Amino acid sequence: MQRHTTLTPAALLLAALAIPAAGQEQWSQFRGPGGSGLAPDAAPLPVQLDLESNLRWRCELPPGHSSPCIHGDRIFVTGATDRELLTICLDRKTGAVLWQRGALSDMFESRHRINGPATPSPTTDGKHVCVYFGSCGLICYDFEGRELWMRRMRIPENMYGTAASPIMAEGMLIFLNDNAGQSSLEALDPTDGSTLWRKARPTFPAGWSSPMLWRNGEVDELVIYGVGWITAYDLADGAERWSVPGMTDEPCITPVSGDGLVFVTSYNMRTNPEVIGLPEYAELLEDYDGDEDGELTYDEVRSNPSILSRYDADGEGDHPLAGFFRFLDRNRDGRLTEQEWGHMRAFLDQFQFHNALLALRPGTEGGQVEIAWQHGRGVPECPSPLHLDGLVYVVKNGGILTCLDARTGEVAYQSRLEAGGPYYASPVAGDGKVYTTSARGVVTVLSAGRELKVLSQNDLGERIMATPALVEGTVYVRTETELLAFDDAE
Repeated sequence: MQRHTTLTPAALLLAALAIPAAGQEQWSQFRGPGGSGLAPDAAPLPVQLDLESNLRWRCELPPGHSSPCIHGDRIFVTGATDRELLTICLDRKTGAVLWQRGALSDMFESRHRINGPATPSPTTDGKHVCVYFGSCGLICYDFEGRELWMRRMRIPENMYGTAASPIMAEGMLIFLNDNAGQSSLEALDPTDGSTLWRKARPTFPAGWSSPMLWRNGEVDELVIYGVGWITAYDLADGAERWSVPGMTDEPCITPVSGDGLVFVTSYNMRTNPEVIGLPEYAELLEDYDGDEDGELTYDEVRSNPSILSRYDADGEGDHPLAGFFRFLDRNRDGRLTEQEWGHMRAFLDQFQFHNALLALRPGTEGGQVEIAWQHGRGVPECPSPLHLDGLVYVVKNGGILTCLDARTGEVAYQSRLEAGGPYYASPVAGDGKVYTTSARGVVTVLSAGRELKVLSQNDLGERIMATPALVEGTVYVRTETELLAFDDAE
């Protein structure tokens, strides 16, 4: 399954000495420690990610969007074949596959074409490795690949497919399951899968955001991004602590904390200035009214690529008019009039939620929350924010990178990187470097700070959806078909 570079005996010895003993926390969940996206150590990280000069090893993987989960000398990822959902363990020193376990599914969940059946990332506490597949449920293995328990679950009602990752927190497995059926937030015992506490979330439909853990005063809180709301729960028992309304109807990002604030983005296509907005009805007639009768038939509009488009996203997430035809054709006569087209704008106008990067300052008592500041340009839809040394970084489709002061929201800079296209992976950082990754396969390495300084741009030649991992001087990047390990070790 794997193909990797040949290592000399001396290099293998140095690599082995550099790996800490199992049990020490490394990159144990989506976006690493606390979901922060920050390297857990101060080891120098490479500037270049070059397939010829500093690729330590490469390992072929089955399709999947999950990010690497790393602990000690083990890497855990998931993937999927036509019928099987796979959990894979690799040797961190060499990239060799140590074990692979599969779970069969009679039917995979329905999902958006850019999503896949293996998107949630694994999580570990150093003893247990827990994975979630929407088409199967929760599974827990030990580090040798023995299945400890499995909770079969019905396929969630989620129009785009699952994406939220479970996390470990204070000896508990935290599982967020927002879907159009029975949404819930649950804490489980990772040793046997038993429920420690469970919080029903009946008003929340499907979501795609992973939980965030932070310390608010004297309380460990789980910050959960659901449709329309950010809500915080007490880690100890699931009691609700505070909430903020007015958030996006499709939460994809995971919040991040720093400087006593919680940073979150709320994306609204109706008010986003970088979105290519609705055309006027006269424009549609000019382009598609073949018989020039002043109305539009389904056949006439079938060639329309999009009436609402994300900037520089390679057509991903576009909304062709044909997909809205039945919704707009109110009298079912097979024709769209100007009046019926007006229902499209009315539909979007009901989206009154924020389009912004927001800094929230939750109180420690009484559920009071202040919006410290908000910024409405360069708002990403999928990549999570990054907080580092008093600055917040966000990157969105087109490679639009924004850096702001974390305390005030003042813009340090906003620039378009020379790596365009859609962005799904979240930025990560370490050793004074910020790594951003486009779906087109280009990893941009920046110098952290208030001035934009691009250190390198690295085209890895394959599509990238997963967020990279940074551990002890190595950058782990999952492409469409491989996991790649880059470092500058001799």
